Amino acid sequence: MMRDVAALLLGGAVVALAAARCEGAQEPSPQQLPDVCVEKVDCTADLTQTDRKAGLPNGGKSHCGPVAVSNSLLWLADNGFDNLTPSMADRRKAQFEIARVLGSKDYMNTNVKTGTGAGGVLEGVARYIEDKGYEYHHLKFQGWRNHPSRFGLGVAVPELDWLKNGVRGNSGVWLNVGWYKYDSSSDEYARIGGHWVTLVGYGVDENGRQDPAILIIHDPAPRCGKDPHEYVQMKLISSGRLTGKSSGLPRPAMGYYIMAGGMHVRKGADFGILDGAVVLKMYENTAKRQR
Repeated sequence: MMRDVAALLLGGAVVALAAARCEGAQEPSPQQLPDVCVEKVDCTADLTQTDRKAGLPNGGKSHCGPVAVSNSLLWLADNGFDNLTPSMADRRKAQFEIARVLGSKDYMNTNVKTGTGAGGVLEGVARYIEDKGYEYHHLKFQGWRNHPSRFGLGVAVPELDWLKNGVRGNSGVWLNVGWYKYDSSSDEYARIGGHWVTLVGYGVDENGRQDPAILIIHDPAPRCGKDPHEYVQMKLISSGRLTGKSSGLPRPAMGYYIMAGGMHVRKGADFGILDGAVVLKMYENTAKRQR
């Protein structure tokens, strides 16, 4: 009896230790999150959406969503989920194909003028994962953008700890950035467009200094140049309103985050604001969950 109890206690300790590692458990509480997570930063792709070799429709100008997602799917393919990429020795060409397929009408149905909404990303990722023979642990959205209810969590303001937890382990996290012009006289942020980026880590700046407000992203926009990593300072908004023509606006701006620091802001906008986020978590045991 005592041996059984000891074994259970030891097993629990091993599980707790695994959960504390950045590359480990699926769903730790916020108190268990490590201060820093950088394991994926240097081994996650950073494809530019307008890369001519990718051959995306309209030169890829509106394909930030499929490209941002392809970064993570390539990482997953290289870490046990082989079927998520075509059988090609050239991984770059394989990623081009993933991005093309994701943006097609069968998946995200990306519009060459308006891009991909939250619903398109969610439905496209779900269908792609399932078509490749896998089941996902969960695929969820936080934010104010319109999305199918089956993916919703009822959280209109994205939570940083949820994002940090999401990037750990066998997962992908994609941030929906809104581009806003700011009017200081009315304290209003007017939305003029949007963008998708890939979250790859958190907790340190470009000089290696720890900072809990830093998210590390890979941005598919060509304005980002050749540097693969952007270290974004998340600054909490304390007042004002988000306005614009999109469904879901206007709404109070308090609680949302300006993405400052290393964020490459679109020309014509004053700020990038985190409008929403998608978190995909795959099962750790792929053999049991592959159909």
